[in-house]
Amino acid sequence: MPTWPAIAVFGTTVAIGLYMGLQYLRGVRNNRMLVGIHVLIGVAGLEVFALLLRGAPDGTHLAESRMGPAAALFLAAALFTGFVVPLIAPAKPGAVGPTLAVHASFGLVAFGVLLLWVLG
Repeated sequence: MPTWPAIAVFGTTVAIGLYMGLQYLRGVRNNRMLVGIHVLIGVAGLEVFALLLRGAPDGTHLAESRMGPAAALFLAAALFTGFVVPLIAPAKPGAVGPTLAVHASFGLVAFGVLLLWVLG
């Protein structure tokens, strides 16, 4: 089963996230369309990742490893913390920065584990 779709999808999501993170650190508000694209590509990447974990419809799948479920756990954590940010922003604006840092950390670790799994 080719693994390049997962790397391309999550690589794009990570690149958009890095750009948005730099914009946040500069104090520039991110475009809502870009945020939406980041979310949609990330969620679509989970579907590609599910194919890698469970196997493609034609029956091919990657070798069993503990790295796959670990990457799935980190991806789920990144998705969850990403959705928490807009929920807490109105009530506690001071918590947005640390929550975004946790989201970015989970996302980068997930991408690194994914790379180790599919390329290793």
